Order: sequence, then structure tokens, then C-alpha cells
Amino acid sequence: MIDRRAFMRILAAALLTALLAARASTALALPGADLTALIAPYLAAREQGAVGTVVGRAYAEASRPGASPRPYAAVSVLLLPRSLDFEQQLDAIKAGWRDSPDRLVDADPKVRAALTALERAVLDAGGGMLLKGESTDGTGAFRLGDVPEGAWMLLAWQEIGGTQKGSQSTRSGAMNFPTRSEVMGSSTVVYWRLRLDVKAGEETQVRLHDRNTWLTAIREVRNVRDPEKRTAPGQQQGPSPR
Repeated sequence: MIDRRAFMRILAAALLTALLAARASTALALPGADLTALIAPYLAAREQGAVGTVVGRAYAEASRPGASPRPYAAVSVLLLPRSLDFEQQLDAIKAGWRDSPDRLVDADPKVRAALTALERAVLDAGGGMLLKGESTDGTGAFRLGDVPEGAWMLLAWQEIGGTQKGSQSTRSGAMNFPTRSEVMGSSTVVYWRLRLDVKAGEETQVRLHDRNTWLTAIREVRNVRDPEKRTAPGQQQGPSPR
């Protein structure tokens, strides 16, 4: 016969353990939370020599049977300790990013701001050696060594093309809004986002291609106008032409 009281005590203990674990996870997910506890296992693994390697390639898949993949050179690759807060921020940025032109344009600066904040927090917590970055070579390959065992996030991005805006199209805007930043050009930024579990003494393989991209955003190049240099219609700055 099952002792009902003993069963209820065991169940209550299990629920309490789950609640405490959930609270701990939530604490690490809160914006501005101290990352010391998060990075401690990575630093311990590094100290013990429990490290692995992450190697990979970035490429465009072959466009037709028998053709070779086209390597993506100069792709920025960054490996970060997996943070619940950072993942939630990225999820929020992508949610509905195509709903309006403004949200599409805002996605890239928001990703960069969240990344900068996480990097700063990791540095402040004493984990600067855990921020591992590399760029792909001419063959699209990259290699990150001495990666402590644990759960990681790989974030990679590539800037593609770009357009330059002519000065004639912005003359009216410069007159009406002299202090507003002016869009000088734009480019497309493709992001990859992958979860990795690195094991000590093992090599983790990564493939970045056009079928597993995470986000495609617009990166604008802006220039803040100087109100002192405002030009009235029909007038020209500088000395008169001879």
C-alpha cells in the first residue's frame, strides 16, 4: 500500500525543487542580471582544460546539380555563452520584423545593441576570454579553438551589397529638417543563429548556408546634418565660382 503522506511529501519536495530551478533560470534571463553565475561553469571548464573546437563553413548551396557551392568569405562569426535573456531579446526583435518598413529597418540596430550589451556584461563579469570571434576565409571556412565545454550560441552575419543615395534626392529634406539624420545608403545583412553544445576533446561541425539563415535585415548608413550648414534655395555654399 502506498503511504499517501510520504507520497505527498515527495511530491511537494519535487515541486519546490522545480520552482527554485525556474526562479534561478528566470533570474539569469532578467535584463541586467549578473552573469557571474552563468559564466562560472565555462570558466571552470576552461581552467580544467575541458575544451573543444568549433569548425565550420559558410557557403551558398549549388544552384544546379553537379555545381559546386559558392563560399561566403568575410562572414563574421561570434561564439557566446548561451544566455536566456539574449535569446529572448533576439526572439522579440524578429517577431513581426516584416510587419512594417520601420520594424524591418530597426531590426539590425536592435540586434547590434543587444549583442553589445551582452558582450559588455560578459566582460564586466570577468568572462572576456569566453567571447570568441572569427571571420571566414576565402574558402568560407572558420575555426574557433579552446572552447570550454557547455552550451553556446553562435551568431554570424554577412553584409551584402549596398546602395548609395544621391544628394539631389535629399536636398529638400535637408532644407526642411536640417538636424534630422540623413540616410546616405543601405545594405542587406544576413544573420545566422545556432545553438551549439560543445564537448571536451571533440570537434563541433557547423554549416552556414542560405537555407538556415535566421534573419535578413536592412542596415542603413546615416549622416547627421549640421544645421550651421543649412543652405537656402538658390544659394550655394562656399566661394562663388569664378
